[in-house]
Amino acid sequence: MGEIRPSKLILDTNVLISALGWPGPPATILKGCLQGRYIFRTSPDLLAELVRVLRYPKLAGLAGHPALADILAFLYRPEHLVYPLRKVSLISVDPADDRVLEASLAASADYIISGDRHLLQLSIWEGIPILAPQVFVEKHPADSR
Repeated sequence: MGEIRPSKLILDTNVLISALGWPGPPATILKGCLQGRYIFRTSPDLLAELVRVLRYPKLAGLAGHPALADILAFLYRPEHLVYPLRKVSLISVDPADDRVLEASLAASADYIISGDRHLLQLSIWEGIPILAPQVFVEKHPADSR
């Protein structure tokens, strides 16, 4: 019997921000990535959006997160980066959502994890399920320990 590989995930910026600020499913998923239970993938565009959002005045409290530097170092590891070759223009109301889709293709992701309603309404895209963090944790309880 073959070894089961961890699920490869693209985490939307809203999931990462939630994981840094509050306990709950996003934090559980990020912890799983940090511990190697999931394979984390991202793109330079998604990291740039994360940095931009972290600068919002209403999120100033996250700058004091005790593990922020370590988490950012993890997110920026070269092995986590993918470089999308295909441009997507599917979600006109928020082009940043298209960057999530582009990264998922480049990563050959198993799942996109997002709290964004425009992405969640797609449900599945190019064969990649798009799940809210709570739904992902419920469907993968063994992975979430």
